[in-house]
Formats: sequence, C-alpha cells, structure tokens
Amino acid sequence: MFFSGCFAGGGVYHTIHKGETLYRISKTYNVDIQDVAELNNIKDPTEIKAGKRIFIPGARRVKKVKPYVPGSNEKEPEPEGKIVIEKDRFSWPVHGLIESPFGPRNGGRHDGIDIAAREGTPVKAAENGEAVYVSSSLRGYGNIIILKHKDDFYTVYAHNEKNLVKTGESVKKGEVIANVGSTGNATGAHLHFEVRQGKTVRNPLFFLP
Repeated sequence: MFFSGCFAGGGVYHTIHKGETLYRISKTYNVDIQDVAELNNIKDPTEIKAGKRIFIPGARRVKKVKPYVPGSNEKEPEPEGKIVIEKDRFSWPVHGLIESPFGPRNGGRHDGIDIAAREGTPVKAAENGEAVYVSSSLRGYGNIIILKHKDDFYTVYAHNEKNLVKTGESVKKGEVIANVGSTGNATGAHLHFEVRQGKTVRNPLFFLP
C-alpha cells in the first residue's frame, strides 16, 4: 500500500514580501513550483500578494528570498515549466461543500479534500479504472476504495458507509461505487477524496472541473 494515513508533515510557512514571486520562492527553497502551487491551491502564480503565508514542503527553516525589482538590470527568469492544471481529468465523485481542503492542517498535511454530503449519498467513480484496493481495515479511513487509472493515477474514496465494488472489478466513470458515510476517523458524514500519481499526492482541485 502506497500510504498509511491521512497526514504527512515537514515544512515551514513563508510570508510573501513585496517583489517575491512564486518562482523565486520555489527556487530559493529548492522545491518544485508545482508542489508549492498545489499545496497552497495557487492556480495563477501572478496573483500571489505580499503578506500571504504559504506552506513550503520539506523546508526546515524560513529563508530570505531575493525580490525582483522592476527596472533593475536583472531580468526575472521564466519559470521552468508552468503550473499544470488538468481540470477535466476527473469528475466530481459527489457534490457538496468542501469541509476540509487539501494541504497543511493541524501541523500535518491533509492529503485530500473532504466533501460534505448526506449519509448514503451515492459516490461515483471519478474516471474509468480498476478497484485495486477495497477494505475496511486501513486505520483512520474506515471503508475505503482505491481505483487505478491510466497514467499511473489513483483516486481514493474513504469513510464510506458501504463499499459497492470488490477488488479487481473494472468500473466506469460515473458508476456508483459506494455510499457516503462516517466510518473510520470521521467527524460526520463526508467523502474523503484523494488523487495520487504513483506515490505522489496531488491536489484534487487541480484535476476536477
């Protein structure tokens, strides 16, 4: 199994100062700009503002970032790769308010999004795939289903009232695979939904319409 809990830690909060860009911040901390963007739900790097605090994964201490000064001889280098957003890769497994977003939470990291919905609401497969893990024994997650998709993507559906598919079954996008519940460590009825690519945790909101 490629994960063992909802949380993973390690990192610091960086307060953005005037002249700092997401590219410069990422370069200073030697982290991937995509990772910083997804953890902080930043879909447009030009919209970051001074005073905003962002989480830098893996960093041990706050570093000083050299600001970009307009009109200086120094030119702001282009980011090495844009922030990738694939909003149509997956569909919403259930509709409702997001109770808890992806990213830093309580000193750790929340590896998915929690979508509030009534107990028993149908949970649908976000894409065609295969049920590679169906269980009720993964600590904290309650009844859980993991689907494998093309390009080494996986989607995770947890705290289900009831799982409706079995390991090894193929499922179609939009097919009902479970019912919303509150099993495991859940404060109320909701779906805990994750997107992973290989062993890398991704922000689901970067892949949903």
